[in-house]
Amino acid sequence: MGRTLDVLLGRTTKQTARLKSLLGLATKRIAVARAHRQVRLAQARGDVEQLLRLGHPDRALARAEQVLREQNMLDVLDTLDSYCTLLADRAALVDAQRECPDELREAAAGLVYAAARVGDLPELQEVRALLAAKFGRGFVAAAAELRSGCGINAKVVQKLSTKQPSLESRQMVLLEIGAEKEIPVRLHNASYHQDPVISDKVSAPRANDQKDQRRRDTPRADDDDVSAHAPRTFKDVEAAAQAAFESAATAAAAAKAAIELSRAGSGDPKDDKHRRTQGDDEVPHRREDLPRSRPASVRTNRGGL
Repeated sequence: MGRTLDVLLGRTTKQTARLKSLLGLATKRIAVARAHRQVRLAQARGDVEQLLRLGHPDRALARAEQVLREQNMLDVLDTLDSYCTLLADRAALVDAQRECPDELREAAAGLVYAAARVGDLPELQEVRALLAAKFGRGFVAAAAELRSGCGINAKVVQKLSTKQPSLESRQMVLLEIGAEKEIPVRLHNASYHQDPVISDKVSAPRANDQKDQRRRDTPRADDDDVSAHAPRTFKDVEAAAQAAFESAATAAAAAKAAIELSRAGSGDPKDDKHRRTQGDDEVPHRREDLPRSRPASVRTNRGGL
């Protein structure tokens, strides 16, 4: 009745009265949504606790994402509640000016930005339309598109983001719940996570340097060994026959050397005796051992006698 009387007396406009009514409904709905979110947060934290007790830190890390989302939404609801209360208390200031006052810019822009991102508060859609009619479509577009100077709190934008929470923040949730419930937490992933693209670019030169170092340290095979296994090409039949002859000669020499080495290593006494006898036969006779030849005159005289 009081609001209708104010409108009839010209103290406020119908749009401003409607704005205050919507803000009051939004405040009540925020209380209901906060209770639901608190229940969902407790369930998510309980799931993380059970997974940690069962020894599944990887699954608990995935469930920690839901914990962060519920906690962020609770923080946003608290901020939106304060925005609704501020605009409802300063409704007369909103009605008196055509442009949004600086002291109300953050609250008005925050409600406009959250209207399309918080499904628990359908009243914010109509609040957005009333603010667009009062302050112009440019104000609403700047807040919705996050233009420079729109006045939106950066924390609201961050907590309403749909991006996956960082690995560090999820690990902090696990460590916090583990410390609260006295559960030892062993994280398999590293605490410091690098971008895969950046880490590949950084590690590629190091890997190449290590490969070059291993190539320098590894002894290379002889060229003869490499060429022996490599296929050879011949110009004609004569060249092929010559190569075959050389290979056969090399193989025969190698076989002969192997036989001699095996005999030398076996230590057979018969072979040693044979070698000594053969060596004695090959020694040239000395001059003293040879029969002396007589002069021709002596042989002639003996023949005459």
